[in-house]
Amino acid sequence: MKRENLEFLIGFLDALRRGDSDVVRAALKPDIVWQGLRPDLVCHGVDEVAETFVANRDEHREIDVVELIGAERHAILHAAGADVGEVAGISLPDGMYNVFAIEHGVAVRIDDFARREEALAAAGIGGRSSGP
Repeated sequence: MKRENLEFLIGFLDALRRGDSDVVRAALKPDIVWQGLRPDLVCHGVDEVAETFVANRDEHREIDVVELIGAERHAILHAAGADVGEVAGISLPDGMYNVFAIEHGVAVRIDDFARREEALAAAGIGGRSSGP
């Protein structure tokens, strides 16, 4: 499952890169929830989540690091760089971690984390600090 979840994330990022909103939307469950770093930062539904990802991609142009971490039912997208050092007034010295919960090849939920350890724990990887 880890490989499939990583391949899901690669396909999702490729669709974002190409501006293929149909593929982006197809990768998301219709009633998906994306929970940001604060309780008030939340998106509901495929349209809102897809539109926010597209807007964030356009806004965050200077990214130095993209890391993908696979888990059995999750994949983590870690992005860091000059434009990801702060989001919504929250300092992100190590960048942002988006944890995608994936079922049957579709993202059913996304949760954001500012700390690697929290993202790994949310994906059920606990105890791994970096690397394979």
